[in-house]
Amino acid sequence: MMRSINAAFFARALFALTLVTASANAWAAPTIDDLAERLADNAPQCGRFAQTRWLADLNSQLDSRGTFEHQDEGLVWQTTSPINDRVVLSADNEELPMGFQAVAPVLSGLLSGDWQALERYFTIELSDTQDEWQAMLTPSNANIAQRLVHLLVHGHQQVERVEILFTNDDRLEITLSAADCERLDDDDRIP
Repeated sequence: MMRSINAAFFARALFALTLVTASANAWAAPTIDDLAERLADNAPQCGRFAQTRWLADLNSQLDSRGTFEHQDEGLVWQTTSPINDRVVLSADNEELPMGFQAVAPVLSGLLSGDWQALERYFTIELSDTQDEWQAMLTPSNANIAQRLVHLLVHGHQQVERVEILFTNDDRLEITLSAADCERLDDDDRIP
């Protein structure tokens, strides 16, 4: 009888351990490759953004919004408010404003899920909860490190928020949401 109770207890304990192990594996944080695949599979062709730029020297904040769209020429970043401005974020764009030069490869890589490109320029620390992942990108490239301290990126199936700290203490926070290219408002539409 005692042997039967011990065997039953052992069987239950083994079963419980199996469930705990399986559960832990199911909730394990994704690897960078897993995240890159998820983001590439869910990369939006078009979307909207809202951004806030804190200017440390002026102790002021600038808010703007607009749309983004992947086109043959690169990632088109169209600000629609408070001004209308169009910037093509691509490595081939020699006219890219200085402020965008450090951010261009980052935004393009993040929005397309090309984390291999990002790993050439950044050390990436990834953390995950059941509801959200977060990545801290610290520049490993000297040219980028001259302008950026780090980036903090959050999301679920897609990149949803990017926080950038610049070396001059300026900060940029961008909130992104996917949108159907055909359903962008007429005043938001990229020409």
